[in-house]
Amino acid sequence: MESNAPDCTEQLSQQRLAVMEDLELDSPHGKLTTEQYCEFLALYLLANDLANAKLLWKRIPGDIKSSNELKAIWEVVKAVWTHDCKGIHNTIQAHEWSVNIKKIMGEVTLSVRERYLRLVAHGYTEVKISFLAELLGVSELETCKLIESKGWSVSGAFARPVKTKLEADDVLNNEEHLEKLTQYILFLES
Repeated sequence: MESNAPDCTEQLSQQRLAVMEDLELDSPHGKLTTEQYCEFLALYLLANDLANAKLLWKRIPGDIKSSNELKAIWEVVKAVWTHDCKGIHNTIQAHEWSVNIKKIMGEVTLSVRERYLRLVAHGYTEVKISFLAELLGVSELETCKLIESKGWSVSGAFARPVKTKLEADDVLNNEEHLEKLTQYILFLES
């Protein structure tokens, strides 16, 4: 049952993102409230859709961009864009998020950690725990607990990732690549 939880959360966030997109299109003058823009930008971040997050940031009116929470979300987007692990975790932990955004940013933290763990598992045969702790934004002790729960072995200051097969959803065939590329180009042209 636990394996379905991330899928359910992802599906709900995708549905909420679609609602926010429709809301922006249907709103008078294409303008949302500050809270709606915060949620919208955070949902793009959660979906790891940085291109649309950047385009949304450019559309947000200047007076709304002065919101501290919106600025903080944008700082996290920039940190993810530049692969600044410390910046991602420090910004998320340093800001006092509103109730709605706090939940989304918690999911962003988990998503970033999972993504980095997958990348490390596929790219390394052995990795220093201190390096991994920095990537994950947690202490070395918490890192050891986390990776051991995933079946990784720990030997002194190093961890050995468990190699996992790429899931079928992660591997796209040529036709799916072409379809995604076509959709992206159509989006840019419109």
